[in-house]
This record gives sequence, C-alpha cells and structure tokens, in this order.
Amino acid sequence: MGQSTSSSNDNNSIDNKKEQNIKVKLTKTELYDLFYTRCLQLLKPIEISIIKSKLIENNKSFKSFTNNDESAEQEEKELLNNHNISKSYLGQWILSNNNDLTSTIDEHYYSSDFNKFLDLFFKSMKRIGQSPFLNNKVDEKVETLDLKEFIISSIFLLGRFKKLFGANEYDEDGLNFIKLWYISINYGNGKANDIQKVEQSSEEDKVSVYLVQSFEETDSIEIKSKKVNWKRLEIFRNYDDINYAGFPFKIDDLKYILTFDLILNAIPLQNHQSMDKLLISYLNRWKEFEIYSNYIIKYLDISDDRTEITFDQFYTGIRLILPYFISQSSAKLMSNWILSTNNKLPQQQQLQQKLKAKESEIENDNKVQKPSSKFTESKLVTIPFISYISAILRGIGSKIEITNENMFKLYSGSESGFSIRSLETKIFKWQSPTLFIVSGKRIKQKTIETNKRYEKFDNIFPNYFLKSESKLKDWQASNDRVTYCVLVNHPWVNSNKKNFGDDKSIILSISPHLDYYKSISNEVLQGKSIYFNNLGMGLGFGNSQPLNKNNLQKYYPGDVSLTIESNLEFAIFRHLVGHSTSQATTYFQTSKQAQLSNENFEDRFTIIDLEVWGIGSVKNLEEQKKQWEWEEKIANERQNVNLKNMGEERAFLEMVGLVGNHGGNGGSV
Repeated sequence: MGQSTSSSNDNNSIDNKKEQNIKVKLTKTELYDLFYTRCLQLLKPIEISIIKSKLIENNKSFKSFTNNDESAEQEEKELLNNHNISKSYLGQWILSNNNDLTSTIDEHYYSSDFNKFLDLFFKSMKRIGQSPFLNNKVDEKVETLDLKEFIISSIFLLGRFKKLFGANEYDEDGLNFIKLWYISINYGNGKANDIQKVEQSSEEDKVSVYLVQSFEETDSIEIKSKKVNWKRLEIFRNYDDINYAGFPFKIDDLKYILTFDLILNAIPLQNHQSMDKLLISYLNRWKEFEIYSNYIIKYLDISDDRTEITFDQFYTGIRLILPYFISQSSAKLMSNWILSTNNKLPQQQQLQQKLKAKESEIENDNKVQKPSSKFTESKLVTIPFISYISAILRGIGSKIEITNENMFKLYSGSESGFSIRSLETKIFKWQSPTLFIVSGKRIKQKTIETNKRYEKFDNIFPNYFLKSESKLKDWQASNDRVTYCVLVNHPWVNSNKKNFGDDKSIILSISPHLDYYKSISNEVLQGKSIYFNNLGMGLGFGNSQPLNKNNLQKYYPGDVSLTIESNLEFAIFRHLVGHSTSQATTYFQTSKQAQLSNENFEDRFTIIDLEVWGIGSVKNLEEQKKQWEWEEKIANERQNVNLKNMGEERAFLEMVGLVGNHGGNGGSV
C-alpha cells in the first residue's frame, strides 16, 4: 500500500482539521482492494455464510472433493477465492433454486421477460461492481461476476453505501445512488464522447485518497480500509468522470425494470416459501403488471412515439412520483431472494419443513372454517393495480398504506347497480379511509349529439373550452380507457349543503397515464373538497357546492376537479392552470408532470365501472360487520312490528275503499 504523506499520531487521536489533510497515493488495485474489504465488512455474518454456501452449492465439482477435512478446507478456500457467479446462477438464486416452483412458471415469461430483466440486473451489478472505477472496461461477452464485483454491488443495492458516504438516493453533494444506478443500467447507450477513454489511465497512475487516520505499517487491510475517508474520494463524487446525462434510457429497458419491481412490490414480507410462490405466480402475470409500468413511463414522458427518454426526464420524474421505489426494490430483491437462506437448507431439513407444512394444511382443512375477509380481485382492483397504487401513494408521501390484506370491497356498480342510492347504502357506514375508483371510455361524438342525459349534464357544467377548439390534446386518444381514483380519508357523509373531507384527500390519474393531485393545505378550506349529493347533483371532488334550487341546477367545478353526475353515467376531470374564475375554488394542486404542468385539459368519459373499497385492518372490518349486523337486526325487528300491525291497518284501508273490496263504490279520503 502507499505511504502516508503526514505523520501518524501515536495516541490515535487526531483533530478534525488534521484528519482532513491526511493524504495517501494509492494505485487502482490498492484502492479497489481496500474498497472491497470495506464493503465486505458491511455484510452481516449470516449474509457472508449464505454467499459462501451458495458458491459451494453451485460448483458441482465440489461434490467430488476428498473426504480429508484438511484437503476439503483448502479446496473450499480456493473455490471461494476463484469462483465466479454466472448470470444463470443469479437467476436461479432469484427463483430460489426451487424446482417445484420453477416448473410452474410459464416458459415464455421465464425465457423472455424475466430474462430481459435479468440481463439488465446483471449488467447493473457488473458495472457497480467496478466501483469506484465505474469507467473500467468490461467485456460484455463475459456473463459472470467475480466475488469482488458481487460483494461491492451488493452493498450498494442493499442500501448500505449510506454507512460509508452518509448519502441518500438523491444526495447532490456526495454519492447519489440514483445516478450511480442510472449509469450502471445505461452505460454504453450514449455517444462515444460520453464515456472517457479508460485506456489512457494505467495501473501506475495513482489516486489521491484522504484518510481519517494515518496508515501504520502493522495495519491489516481491514484496518486500513476503515481509515479511508470514502466520503471525500473525488472519483466517487464525479462518477469517474462519466457524462451520465448523455446516456439515454431505452423505454423497453425501463419497462422491464419497473414491471419486475412492481411484481416485487406486490409480495408482502412473510415466510420465504410463500414469497417464492407469489413471485412465480406473479411472473406468470407479467403483462398485467407491465400495463402499469407503461402508465408510469408516461409520467416521465407523455409522448407515445418515443423509444427512449433522457436522464433529465427520468431523474426529474422519478423523484416526484417514485423517489425510493428503485432503491427499495433492489434492497428487497437482494435481502429476500439473492441473499436469502430459503431453500439452502440440507435436504433432510427441507423434507421436514414440507411435512410440517402439509400437516398444518390438513389440520386447517379439518377445522370449521369461519367466514373470512379474503381479498378477491374485481374488474378494477387487481393485485397489479394494488401494487401500482401502493407504490405511488408511498412515493408521494401518503401515510395510508394499501395492500390486498387491508382492502375490502364496499361497492361495485356492476354488482349493485349504478345508483347513487345504492352507492350511499354501501359506503356510508364505513368509518375508515376509502378508495373511490371510476373508469370508462372517452365521450364519443354520437353521445354528444344524441344522448339527452349527457346533454343535460353538459348544459349545467360550465364550459371552459370553446366549441371550435379541439376536444383532445395530442396525447389524448379517442379510444383511451380513462380511470381516476380518489383517496378519501374522511368517512362519507351526506353533503347536500356543505362539503366534507380533509387535506389527506388525493386524486390519482390511473390511466391512460399516471398523475397525482394532492389536496391543498388551507386553514380556511381545511381540505373540505368533497360533496355527495343525493338530490340530483351526484359527486364532486375539488368542487364547490352545486346549485340545485328552484329548478335551477349548476355545477361549480374547481380548477382541478372530478365531477360525476347523479346517474353515475358520465364524469369530467378538469385541469386548469392559472385561469381560476371568481366562482371557482382551488382545492387540489395542479400537475407537476413536466409536459402537463402548464396544460389546460379535460377528460370527459362515459362510466363503465365504478368501485369503492374500504381501507383498514381486519379488526376494522369485523367492527363494521358487527355494526352492520346490529343495524340489520334492528331493521328486521321494526319490520316484524309493522307486519303485526298490518291487520288493523288493512281494516282501516278497506273501510275507505283503498284496498280490497274492488267491486264496491269506493270511498273518499
């Protein structure tokens, strides 16, 4: 190793000023080995043990080692020092080497979609594994990671780089994980001058490195690695002089990554075998998850005809909508699959676990099953939908968590009928947050010209756009499926006179592109942005109270609002920027999407599906059920009382000729 240019302190106590000036010159190999050693120290003992066992397991020749303990130990050491991790091994580790499970995966998805994700993930690990020398020349034909590359990349993907750099995903002053990850995925996509010519840098060229304490001759490499001030290493701060802003992101590559990450997001943390089963199951539903990846990508760039996006588009958009999604997904994949102990137990232990699981299954089958609140997918709310929504809500800072374990269907128009009375009956008793989802197709010209109900709705809804103006923007297609979702934190109430709600309400654009509109914090409005009017004016989110008086009806839509007419047949989402009228109140923020933030537009659509889901816990649901059962019991008792009195009432009705005795002359009231 290189020698310190400053004298060491015998007492190992150096003030901060002196610490900042201790420098050494190290060769690339010396620095790389120190960094690898430091990364190795950030792994947990169990993780090191897992890596070791997986390396041994995947080397078939190890089975033929001699029985001599000493020789086997030597062979094992040699194996761990020299063994490489192939891309196919990495794929097997993700799929847990479980033949029972992998045999159920659709061959098409494993050979195409998952493998394309695996190509990108492997490429990312290979490039990050060169750190801090990201510009190192890498032979793309070599589909293996050496142990150093694997360990170094694992530390970044697990998120433990923060312990070295004190940085986060978007640290602009130090190491920025999202930029590092972007480089690792897109290295080589740019022009030739975006990548520095590494051939000019030789091994003899030394790198200046700051230390927190001087190196001692007796220091081991482990001690020396801890004395390096990694946070101040310039080669990390400038990403080895790589012009990452010149690398475009291929849309297809981004789609594979987002789709796989949405699949991971859909899998709750639980026992490893259950997680493995869900992973295989959801990989077979790749195309369903991919739909939502496309909506996310349209938030980054709403154009339809692009094949790639720029770094600025990716970086700006992902920070707004999914700031930690990529780093959290990477850490989840590493800790729960690649570095998982699952299916790495001896065969005897695996067999015992399977027998116990089977016994438990039989025992449960023999028990009297109580009615459960097990989640069942609907037309609108599916596992991919929940993964998408939960990721977005978490990304934009909502404290309300959504999973398939805490969502309960309260109302479905296709099941209960598209009636505002039916909707009211189903949702008003739920006292926890709800998800209101409405979906349909854009209003067609024929509907505009011939549908009297739409004509009435249109007449009482103030027009902003001139009739001569084009109804659709360039990014709006006439055959779009339009879906909006509103997170309603406040319990539903009848609000024919005044709005209800709070500032936790959020309007989400689900399709054909992702967007979000958060409630404006205002001491006067207090987030009261919702009305439920059962007297002929329907529902509004972001509107002032509608006028419904003396045969005069009129809506007062906000600049950012969703309005649903009383028959639950038509809806209008409006987004106006800087054109508020004296009658419009702004309840929701405008879009932050780069291309829409200054756009005025509307989505007018015929409703096809409408659902409301309660968000809570099983305890919430059980409490609600008890309340509903009690109310139903009281209602039945009242009905029985009415039936008992029916005889006397009927006699009086017959006396005045209102029922029975139709042959008589009748009577008068």
